Amino acid sequence: MEQYVEGLRCQDVHAGLRTVDPNSPGLIPLKTTRLVGMAADVAALIRDRQLIADVNALETVAVTELDVAPAAFDQVLALLEEAEFVELTRNPAGEVTGLTENVPMYRDLYEDLGGRWRSRKPKQFEEQMLAVVDRLASGPVPVEVLSEAVNLSSADAGRVVTIGQQSGLLRTVSTIDGDIAYSPFTAFEHPDVLNDLLTAHGPERMLAEFETLKNHQGLAITSTEHPLLVDAVARGLVPAPTVQLPDQTMRAFATLPYTLDRELLITRKPVLDKALAIIACARCAEDFGGFNNVSRAAHLINTLLEVGSISPHSSSQRQYLLMRNRGIITFGPDDVSWGSWVRPTLIDTPDNREALSIARDMLLAGEPMAAGRGASDQARDMLSLDARYLQPLQTAARSRNLVRVPDKEYGKFFDVMMGRGAL
Repeated sequence: MEQYVEGLRCQDVHAGLRTVDPNSPGLIPLKTTRLVGMAADVAALIRDRQLIADVNALETVAVTELDVAPAAFDQVLALLEEAEFVELTRNPAGEVTGLTENVPMYRDLYEDLGGRWRSRKPKQFEEQMLAVVDRLASGPVPVEVLSEAVNLSSADAGRVVTIGQQSGLLRTVSTIDGDIAYSPFTAFEHPDVLNDLLTAHGPERMLAEFETLKNHQGLAITSTEHPLLVDAVARGLVPAPTVQLPDQTMRAFATLPYTLDRELLITRKPVLDKALAIIACARCAEDFGGFNNVSRAAHLINTLLEVGSISPHSSSQRQYLLMRNRGIITFGPDDVSWGSWVRPTLIDTPDNREALSIARDMLLAGEPMAAGRGASDQARDMLSLDARYLQPLQTAARSRNLVRVPDKEYGKFFDVMMGRGAL
């Protein structure tokens, strides 16, 4: 795996283990992975916060919101300092009292943390777990061939699957062709549909087509080349917005969302829907542009984010109509007074910018990074609110009892993190 993928998967593993007793002996082999995953979460929490004046407040928030193990917090800070993501302030006794953050953009963040995970020489089991989590990000896979897919022995695969099921990192469904493993972080929430697809098309085609889709988000699918994906779209398992081609036919552009932010798949689904529409239009412009194809779909998105509009041409209205209909762009007038073309112009809102960032990540990395993996908007917003209006977040379902800071006291930590008052 590439380093940035390893950094991503470390965060995945930590997220999956949040509902597991952190003192479980079965988690001992995952210490390095959990540490890097916790560091990724903390880095996302403090990114763009610049100065954290009281590190004790940060620790309380990290433990409560991100399930960072209290015993590991100092190690997390040390790792972030080693990466030069933070500059720590210490008192005369050498104790950390505050920090200044310098956390980079998410792709660079995961690239660096993945390299540091690798440099710590993780145990073989950790490498195997990351390989399985990464493989399942591409779609379901039969358990019996999982070992071959990620180069594991049958015994090692069984151990990884057992820990994965117990921790929530993977799920299995029994079908006529045997057990199928899939990731709960994808949109695959319908085991019955998976069973139907396998019965109709077989596991080999399923593996091949989902792998193709993961490697090319916004895949233009046809019933002859991608029969399983066309079937999956028809059954509501795989989203695929449609865009009109130059020959006036409609083409579906399939996507495979994979994100840890469950709100992005549920309460914030309108943002994800916009992102998928952007991907479809960008891929159409890249592959079916008519007179003038764009060189790269991601470049088109960068232009909208940085410039705010796209140069008009004869196919602009056809290619970007779906984005217009989703409220992402408007069609401005032609650059010349006598012209009849339209200029696609960004409707500059936070939701639209987030959707563009998600779409770009999916095109470049296969899944959201900037939007789906940071601290939740609510958690970050809480850092700026008056403590009187705060309530502790519940960011993951707990299967264990926690000793919590009382609500009234907990709110004070956010004020301290923002430099208002002292504990």
